[in-house]
Amino acid sequence: MLPEEARAFRHLRDDDEAARFVEAFWRRRDPDPEQPDTNPFYERFEQRVAAADRLYAEGDERGSLTDRGHALVLLGPPPRLKVAQQTAPAWSPQRSGRAPGFSVEQVRVEVWEYDRQALWPEFEVLLDRDGHDTVVLTFLIETGRANLVDGEGLLDLAAVASVQPGIDPVPEEEAPADEERVAGP
Repeated sequence: MLPEEARAFRHLRDDDEAARFVEAFWRRRDPDPEQPDTNPFYERFEQRVAAADRLYAEGDERGSLTDRGHALVLLGPPPRLKVAQQTAPAWSPQRSGRAPGFSVEQVRVEVWEYDRQALWPEFEVLLDRDGHDTVVLTFLIETGRANLVDGEGLLDLAAVASVQPGIDPVPEEEAPADEERVAGP
């Protein structure tokens, strides 16, 4: 979801507005809006969400809501996935009786690499505009959790590229003033 869509979503006031929002959201991402009963982007999204939920759940959090799940939903499975141990500086906070300090620790990282040619053309245009030669995402793998540590901007570009040009944006309606929202006697 793009920032302007998130703002519009937060201001929805009823089910009718929510239904219009959802319809406009998926219409903006439909690569072939002339086919009214099918949206390949939505179908691919649903498949990827199901896969992410199965593969990347972390505790009680759905896999599609994790960093790796988000990447899978936006970009699909990586053609190249590397897992490695690397040394990284670590800082130890002060604990009772011990001074804070620095050390070097072994950390596990997962690197997802994508071929630009395999991604959709609108995404390639944005990559060129922003000076990205490759699409590489790096995740720090910790016990029970994986955090995206490099590549967040690439996921932001992918979200922007998923919106079809020339389709009206989701309307951002004005939120009612606080005093209008309060129902009183």
